[in-house]
Amino acid sequence: IGSSCAGTIGDVCIASTAKTANASLVAEIQAVDPSYTLPKTSQNNWDDYWQLANDYCEKIGGGSLPDSTALAKIANALYGVDNISTANSYNYVDQLSLDANKDTVFAALGITDNPSWFVLWSSSPRGTEYAYTRNFHSSYTRYDGRRRDYDFLRVVCLGD
Repeated sequence: IGSSCAGTIGDVCIASTAKTANASLVAEIQAVDPSYTLPKTSQNNWDDYWQLANDYCEKIGGGSLPDSTALAKIANALYGVDNISTANSYNYVDQLSLDANKDTVFAALGITDNPSWFVLWSSSPRGTEYAYTRNFHSSYTRYDGRRRDYDFLRVVCLGD
């Protein structure tokens, strides 16, 4: 694991910890690139917070959004299991409970508000208007698609 990790979860290097993909990220990017504007989706002209998350990781966060494998590793650590699929397709696992080490996982992710649920963007688009995400709830996790204009999802950037 490289020294650029703000936190680690197993072999997953968290380069930049969780932030909400909203207008505050636009301001952070504009601090280094004043011409940056919030992207729009191509079909419906929605605010594209998934692309914003990608741009943030590239320009500020020092890494990239997690792929389905990294998100599954985070889920396995959060729930203390090893059966959450890394497949890049819809995946729902229920009858889970947050593991005793959840505070360690939250700390590595930079999550300080102890949420009952949160959602992380993945690096995988799903067409021009959607992208894949992993939902983390107190009793289940799900890998699925969300509209790219959702501004409450969190961004975690992974390093090498």
